[in-house]
Amino acid sequence: MDERLGRAVSCAFVIVAIASCGKHPAPARANYSSLAEVEAVYGPLITAGNHPTPDQNGTGERVGLFKDASGTVWGLPLNASSDGAIVVCAPPALHDQKVTDTFPVGSAIIGSTNQPTGWRGGTGKLELMLRDAKGTVRWQAVRGAPLTVGPVCLAPELPGPEQQLHYYRLAPGSAQ
Repeated sequence: MDERLGRAVSCAFVIVAIASCGKHPAPARANYSSLAEVEAVYGPLITAGNHPTPDQNGTGERVGLFKDASGTVWGLPLNASSDGAIVVCAPPALHDQKVTDTFPVGSAIIGSTNQPTGWRGGTGKLELMLRDAKGTVRWQAVRGAPLTVGPVCLAPELPGPEQQLHYYRLAPGSAQ
């Protein structure tokens, strides 16, 4: 009897261990703050666009680009509150995150778009529309990253599945 009980306990332990593999607790949802609060930390909102989505389960949540006094451009999720005011997701740990991409020094960001994908499975990478010192306008795709610590910015569950939204920390780099 003790041998069977030992096997049953061992079997139950293995089943629980296997079932828990690959599952991570859902990250805490970060709160949205007023536009004025976020601009006081990350600089003025300079343009807005849509977050890229990997497939049509996403809705292309809004992303705002903010330029701080050091020239860093921050891409942060935007939303509208129930009264229509613009609110921004800027979790406390954001300032400690790494630079995700660069843009040419001396260029002005005049807009943002989503890079065409050639198919209708997703919206494509976030692009900056840039004007250089000579007045030439061009696009440049930029990379974002998921926040790895603390509360994160999440897209609403409806109309698609809940998804973590990336942040963008774009530093002025070499001219391209």
